[in-house]
Amino acid sequence: MDGTSARGLRVNKAVLLLVVLLLAVGGCARRQARPTPAATRALPALPAGTLAAARAEPSVVPPSEAGPGLQLDQASATALPDAGAMPESASAPQVYTVVAGDTLTAIARRFGCDLQALVKANQLVDPNALRVGQQLRIPTADVVAIPSTHLLPNSEFVYGPAYVDFSTAAFAAKQGGYLAGYSEWVAGEQLSGPEIVDLVAHHYSVGPRLLLAIMELRSGWVTNPSPSGQALSLPVGYNRSGGGLHQQLAWVANELNRGYYDWRGRGVAPLSWPGGAISNYPPDLNAATAGLYYFFSLSGNRQEWETLVGSGPGSFLETYRELFGPPSQYAVEPLIGADVQSPELVLPWAFGENWFYTGGPHGAWNEGSAWAAVDFVPDEGYLGCQAASAFARAAAPGVVVDSREGEVTLDLDGDGHEQTGWVLFYLHMATNGRASAGSRLDQGDPIGHPSCEGGFSESSHLHFARKYNGEWMAVDGPLPLILSGWRFYSDGTEYDGTAVRGNEEREAAEARNASLNGLVADR
Repeated sequence: MDGTSARGLRVNKAVLLLVVLLLAVGGCARRQARPTPAATRALPALPAGTLAAARAEPSVVPPSEAGPGLQLDQASATALPDAGAMPESASAPQVYTVVAGDTLTAIARRFGCDLQALVKANQLVDPNALRVGQQLRIPTADVVAIPSTHLLPNSEFVYGPAYVDFSTAAFAAKQGGYLAGYSEWVAGEQLSGPEIVDLVAHHYSVGPRLLLAIMELRSGWVTNPSPSGQALSLPVGYNRSGGGLHQQLAWVANELNRGYYDWRGRGVAPLSWPGGAISNYPPDLNAATAGLYYFFSLSGNRQEWETLVGSGPGSFLETYRELFGPPSQYAVEPLIGADVQSPELVLPWAFGENWFYTGGPHGAWNEGSAWAAVDFVPDEGYLGCQAASAFARAAAPGVVVDSREGEVTLDLDGDGHEQTGWVLFYLHMATNGRASAGSRLDQGDPIGHPSCEGGFSESSHLHFARKYNGEWMAVDGPLPLILSGWRFYSDGTEYDGTAVRGNEEREAAEARNASLNGLVADR
């Protein structure tokens, strides 16, 4: 599915819970305990310092590599924490006690065991009938070691500073492959192959060189002018996504993001292989490598996976190097330094207006990305998909670097690049009244009217998210989202969360209740 999974007003919590449980098959997020409004709730300590320059000059890592991948020190204490692996399972036999919200699929994935083996070990007649407090025996699994070399720096994975001067169209034309002359209709507009790559890079904030390397590895579209057979119909090598290039590439970007942002903090389960074997992620990976490890594991074949994440013939790294040279030359380290601080932001609507907090932390663009977005609806009664009369407004001063159907991207450092520094992303902005590209806005200036335009939406609302140096910034992460003093927390499930300011608390809900989820812009 293209676009975000944002909803201004959720139909009901049961439906959303079903969606989340279904998504758990593809990747589980580590649940976080719901915080309570107490004096102990404090912001994470960050070293003092000013906001880092938006476009850091790439610190080039010497291409002399001790191993097949990049030997980059991404675990430096000066960078945003990079490890998100779940603790390794204890020695078998193990007994797990079921808690509220568990599914058998999620439990199997958490412990890296085969689902059918889990059913058999517990003689479950109805695997869907788990009960809280039920004890499950976790079957033993063979653990297969996997490499820990870094395939890409994080700055090459995300659509960040390393891509400011990269032209997908110019590169594709120079290669002379099928991609350069390809086109298809996307949302009523005919786009060229390179334009589709750039659109997916923009929406998912995944680097174009990464997408091109995967495409070349799987189908040869970048350099081969005449692909045939499966290579012609499946430009990314997978048929589960369906559709043309845009739909397939969007699926790739979403799954890459899932692996990247799970490692960045949501927590990842071991890789599971046919036959019941598992592989634990090495603890010293960077997020980019974890994202690639997860993505290439989707084929389900361990031998093929080992080839793809290696450095020899048929590997991703070999293909990447043939197209772009050593990935180390694009390293910006650290991508998010310890001196980076969240910008001072206000609630993105007019002073004195009451809006309702309807969607807690969830995917910035589709569910694989960081839970960087929250949703709001103005107090105008039920709107359906009618555009609101109120304006969403600039939460900080900046320059509009992109304005298209439903979207406005506000660059806070004013350098004109969405890939650098802090960027605010507004989704579902109506065409009429939407801020135009190039506009310089002060804090509080109009951005656009909440509507259903852009992405996926069932009712008019504002979907609001942040990026820094191309990385989607989790609402409830090391650099938390704070708007007019309200800090936003996740309850561990997409769309569920709270906003807290002092002794006040609001809950993300589909209701329009001032004391439950109303937020007044009063500062």
